[in-house]
Amino acid sequence: MTGLSPARLLASVLSFSAVCCLSSLATAEIEPPRSLDPRIKIELFAAEPDIVTVTGLTVDQRGRVFVVESHTHFRPENYEGPKTDRIRLLEDTTGDGRADLIQTFYEGSTETMNVAAHPDGWIYVATRSSIFRLRDKDDDGTADLRQNLVQLETTATYPHNGFSGFAFDFFNNIYFGMGENEGADAELVGDFGNIYFTLGQNYGDDATLVGKGSVRIPALRGEGGVFRCRTDGSRLERIATGFWNPFHLCFDVYGRMFVGDNDPGNRPPCRLLTIVQGGDYGYRRRTLEPFIAVNAETPGTLPMTSSTGESPTGVISYESDQLPADYRGDLLVASWGEHRIDRYHLTPDGASFKTSTQPVIAGEEYFRPAGIAVGPDGCLYVGDWADRSYPLHGKGRVWKISAVKPELSPRDNQLTSPDWQQRQNAARNLLAQKKPGIDQLQASLGNTDPRVRAVALNALVSVNKLTPAHIAVLLKDKEPGIREQAVAILPADQVDFAQVAREDQSPLVQAAALRRISNKQSLPLLFEHLQNSDPFMQQAAREGLRQTLTNIELAELFSQNDDSAVRLAAIFLLKESNTPADDNLLKQALKDHNPDVRFVAVEWIGRDQLKQFRETLVADLASQATTPDLLKAYLASIAQLDGVMKDWTRGTTGDWWVTKSQAQQLAARLLDLPETSPEVLKQILLFLPAKHPALSEAKLTSLTQSTDAGVRTEAIRSLRDLKTKTARQQLLQLANNSKADANLRAEAIIGLSATQPENVKPLLKLAADTNPTVANEALRTLRGASLNPSQQTTLKQLAAENYAAAALVQRVLNQSPAETKPNRDELSAWLQTLAGPADPRAGQRLFFHPQGPGCFRCHQIDGRGQQVGPGLIRTNGRIALNRERLVEAIINPSKDIDPGFLPLTIVTIDGQTASGIYHKHNNKERSIYDSNGKIRSFKIDEIEEMVPSKTSIMPNGLVDQMTLQEFRDLIAYLLPESNSKSKPGSE
Repeated sequence: MTGLSPARLLASVLSFSAVCCLSSLATAEIEPPRSLDPRIKIELFAAEPDIVTVTGLTVDQRGRVFVVESHTHFRPENYEGPKTDRIRLLEDTTGDGRADLIQTFYEGSTETMNVAAHPDGWIYVATRSSIFRLRDKDDDGTADLRQNLVQLETTATYPHNGFSGFAFDFFNNIYFGMGENEGADAELVGDFGNIYFTLGQNYGDDATLVGKGSVRIPALRGEGGVFRCRTDGSRLERIATGFWNPFHLCFDVYGRMFVGDNDPGNRPPCRLLTIVQGGDYGYRRRTLEPFIAVNAETPGTLPMTSSTGESPTGVISYESDQLPADYRGDLLVASWGEHRIDRYHLTPDGASFKTSTQPVIAGEEYFRPAGIAVGPDGCLYVGDWADRSYPLHGKGRVWKISAVKPELSPRDNQLTSPDWQQRQNAARNLLAQKKPGIDQLQASLGNTDPRVRAVALNALVSVNKLTPAHIAVLLKDKEPGIREQAVAILPADQVDFAQVAREDQSPLVQAAALRRISNKQSLPLLFEHLQNSDPFMQQAAREGLRQTLTNIELAELFSQNDDSAVRLAAIFLLKESNTPADDNLLKQALKDHNPDVRFVAVEWIGRDQLKQFRETLVADLASQATTPDLLKAYLASIAQLDGVMKDWTRGTTGDWWVTKSQAQQLAARLLDLPETSPEVLKQILLFLPAKHPALSEAKLTSLTQSTDAGVRTEAIRSLRDLKTKTARQQLLQLANNSKADANLRAEAIIGLSATQPENVKPLLKLAADTNPTVANEALRTLRGASLNPSQQTTLKQLAAENYAAAALVQRVLNQSPAETKPNRDELSAWLQTLAGPADPRAGQRLFFHPQGPGCFRCHQIDGRGQQVGPGLIRTNGRIALNRERLVEAIINPSKDIDPGFLPLTIVTIDGQTASGIYHKHNNKERSIYDSNGKIRSFKIDEIEEMVPSKTSIMPNGLVDQMTLQEFRDLIAYLLPESNSKSKPGSE
């Protein structure tokens, strides 16, 4: 124990009887997780009985590991552990990679979730409802000073959806998070450098954050958030909102913040989020599903950067040299529910990022990562809850991840060190030297390594030692991250933010500048960027607008401006400011021609229980509920005004409110009202379940005669769902009607399943129709039919006479296709092959066709399909993929698997094997969605192993199930050209 202070040495001797090294028996019985990267290894650092039920951990600059050991998280009866939680201090004093000095640093808190070591020596702790800090003044390994910083006032008690996660910036700030608080209101009370922290949704309960100086911040309606205060608890403020349970957060080297948001309302996936000032990430627990956004489904909310594995408990930006060099700058995320650690490589994508992901550590059922931290040697330390049981169970581990062959640089606190902590220590030491140190920092702004420039920039801004010449150079730095960092942190009087937003070529830098604008001269610039298709750029412009105009001025702007994007921004900002609603403004908004404006108004009315608008909403249903989201929003808001929330419980998710309210009755009655517009009729046919009494065969048949092509189309689709003999006859009659629109005939053909022998002959006849749209749909529907030799001959003759139909005929006959297709790794060749005319309506039919590639079984778009895989959300008519990424995702789905949808291969003890996407788990079963969108469940005790699969459940041979023309049509449906004559599904 050389190197220990006398106090520490005495403490270790006195506590020796209570401190146990890992026994060889315990070590042998604990199976380590697998490293999926042969260059790194994972080893046991500590385990029970020395450490149990870990919920979080941190590593200080001396390499000591502080671990939260919970003894109050669902404490069972007759539990024999300590009465309160403890923070355990683990040290490896012999250098053998194992903790050999273990003692209790602090005990006395309850529902303790996270811990973080600040460079100044304080240890910050987050419990469910408080944030405090600890200090060991005499260096004996035991805290002897506690200071309370922030308190959460709330009636909710669920352990892990209150405060959690910390991140520190260079400016003495602490950032933290808060969960959704069980849907209850809450208020934070607080008053000191900055701490950034998170707050979960508190299970829908309200709460209040209370900080120093009697600062009080409400956290209402089960809305988690990210907050900041100084290191002493002062200057408490909210950074962003709209989270379920933002369990952990981190900064990258340029000061960009990322959060792992845990458990989005039992609706996967969990989220990796890029956090920006004023961002709304869409989640509110105590509200109804139409008003909840996980991936920017509602106006004004921001999308996820990536999905994650189930229950992310830790996220770090790796900035050191222990792990291989290509890890540097990547994010590492620990997933409790899927027993793994994933690596995310970030690439700028507009004003945010996109990721490529790979799992690096994977364990079995009992590997439950609970926090991840980086030590001063660059090694990773991972906490492990070590059991699938939520209640306390007496097990726990800490794992150490390191390189098999590390190439470490000296730890000498140099600005040029590859280790982030060393660079920051060097910068602080130089600041302490006053002028000589500041001169060196200023000189470092010219270093070739942008990481060195980044830390020098932070240090110089912290003491306001940048000259106008320095600032001019920084704003032209060749690294966009440096320019973005400078714009975000430089004093406002030293930067022309409008000029930066106009001239910089990086959308990330432009957005950072827009968020800091606060002068009315820049309003035209803000208005221009509100038109941007990038939601982060729109948000940046809104944030500038929020800082420039008062609520009164925003209301005037809404009433007077002709630009729908400006009106949308104004009403969204007014709603989110919690300003009292103005009846005249809402009346105007409900008649707005922009459906997003109407959506925000409808949400506002329901949220704030503005019952004077109930009859207006009911009356407007027939003309204004013109999109799937709007119809649900109107019905949900009416349900809220009618008191449906009295039936809300903490476990209710999804569309539970539909059965508890008059939603279906209100929608159904519109079918018979003459004033109901065709657009609304389409939404009602989508909304009502197939067997609803209002969708009788007679009603649907009458709607197939509508003068509106869209209504006729939806009526035919609903008629297909009836699957009765008379419905079949109606569909057959429509299909054979040569005077009808070809696309309507094609929709009817889809309902004539070739598995029913009586449909084969009519389909063969339709396959010879002179209209290619009709003929092609009949050939597509014939797939899987049992054909006699005569019928096969008929099809072969058809193929010989019609080259365009040949590929479809070959598929029906199970013949090898004559079409030449590129190899799946030849993206450029595919893009060239797929160029040419395409029909988005045919692509839509293919997407939902039972004999097509099966897209609808896992994906939802335009109000139809299933939400098993990633949702395909349209912005300005297009999903959030460009042509290249969409084609690559289809031809090679396993190249870059979305981590929230990473398949899991389950092998049972009797030899069964199944792969699928995580669905849910409990103490008895593990459930997955298979490639057909079906749920498969396995008893945990019968599972031999679970391995993350490198193969997507989206079939690799998907392109083999489509002809080239079908592929073109599918792309045209998902990415319609802006000059398309009609939107997909409009006919």
